Amino acid sequence: MELPTVLIGIRGMQRRSLTAVLAAILTLIGCASPVSPPTSVGPSVTNPSPSPSLTPSPTRVVHASYTPVVTGTPIALTELSGRIVADDFEDLFVMNIDGSDFVRVADNPAGPEFDGSWSPDGKWIVYRDSTRGLNTDDEIYIASADGKERRNLTKNPANDWGPDWSPDGTTIAFNSDRDHETGTRGYLVNPDGSNLRRIDVDQWLEYPSWSPDGQKLVFMGAAGSNYEISVVDLATNVVTQLTTAPGEDGWPAWSPDGSTIAFSSVRDDCSFAAQDADCWRTGDIGPHIDIWTLGADGTNLRRVTPEFGQFVAWSPDGRYLLISGAGLYVVRPDGTGRLEIRTTGLTQALAGIPDWR
Repeated sequence: MELPTVLIGIRGMQRRSLTAVLAAILTLIGCASPVSPPTSVGPSVTNPSPSPSLTPSPTRVVHASYTPVVTGTPIALTELSGRIVADDFEDLFVMNIDGSDFVRVADNPAGPEFDGSWSPDGKWIVYRDSTRGLNTDDEIYIASADGKERRNLTKNPANDWGPDWSPDGTTIAFNSDRDHETGTRGYLVNPDGSNLRRIDVDQWLEYPSWSPDGQKLVFMGAAGSNYEISVVDLATNVVTQLTTAPGEDGWPAWSPDGSTIAFSSVRDDCSFAAQDADCWRTGDIGPHIDIWTLGADGTNLRRVTPEFGQFVAWSPDGRYLLISGAGLYVVRPDGTGRLEIRTTGLTQALAGIPDWR
């Protein structure tokens, strides 16, 4: 197994020391083994609270290669349909789930374009534009699915990122550091750039994802000095924290039926284990970033991937998960059937935040 490569950060920083991560990588000699997760975790409901002192979100860590782990009946490519948007940390692409009809939507050489999300009608993609330099006036853009038309929605000198299109197509949620005195906050804007408004929650909020009914957003938010998965009701502005675990939980995605939330977590990383844990003896110390699911009510927590996976999207019918990190692959929500999604003509794998419609 080749060692993982640490790439540019979502916000260029992370709370866990990069030096510590690199030291862990240099001593990595094994692969992650599945760990029996807790069967449930209860949610806690909180009123908005002052923002804790946090650095911006975790660094993307991508394995150049990783030993695939396939369990259960393999998924057949013929079972899958729809189009996906993904990136290689440089350019934004759309293609059919089988890798055909490949279109480069955004490819400005001045900087990366990523974090793509489909409009419900499939005609547009909203994404993060970093062509002035990563974390330098990042903007929210929309582009036509054929890449022929692009528009800047935010036009603000602050950094805006993490966009997601509402199920009814009327609103785009994103986060911004424009209120940098109080940290990263959530915003809503119309697809034409009008009616910009801040979500009235005084809490660190990143990478929002809409509930299927458009009434709530799940997001990675600050809880003390850590990232956890939380939900905000847009009608009441009440925040419900769903996860409580050592290590960062992030990049959530709501299932199409509204019952389940998929997210990534480093809770299995050896840095959170006891000094006599097996991972310290075997050298399998991480970093371990895996995909998990839990019920929208915070119960039924389950680990999905026994291998590296950092970003996740649901299939339109909710039967599959599209995961990136160790390349781009599809599994069932129980982790079985791993199928790699292959593309040609790229210098590196599509491994950014995907979306599937």
